[in-house]
Amino acid sequence: MTRAEWSELALVAVVAAASSHTAQLLPPAIPLWQIVLGLSALLLAQSLMRDVAILIRQGRAKSNVPRKIARCFCLESTVGATGVAAGAALVGLGVARQFTVSPWKVSVAVAATMILGLVIKDLVISWKPPRVRYEKDHVNLLVRWK
Repeated sequence: MTRAEWSELALVAVVAAASSHTAQLLPPAIPLWQIVLGLSALLLAQSLMRDVAILIRQGRAKSNVPRKIARCFCLESTVGATGVAAGAALVGLGVARQFTVSPWKVSVAVAATMILGLVIKDLVISWKPPRVRYEKDHVNLLVRWK
């Protein structure tokens, strides 16, 4: 693992511990749509912060390497955006299912979501040919449909 990945793993532990404390401010039962939307937003925020860090590191290096054109999307962003859409759909459909939450459940959910983001961070979904593949620092890719 790289130093950046170790740092992110440490950040996961800090955020999970902090979420346990902030969970005490939440009501005892939370609607499903809020859980889905919140965890999806967390995944997207984690991805955004990582991409900004990559861009800052690259800005210092001033690389003249041409950007690669690819037909793919970031898997982490796709999962996060799908979760946001699913949360919005649950609101629109009026799904009222609620789940009881406790500080440790919130902490585990936050940690699991952020670890999932760390695990799938270098995976992309390509559509020609359709597959999931590894692409390190894919923030450098120029996405094309054709």
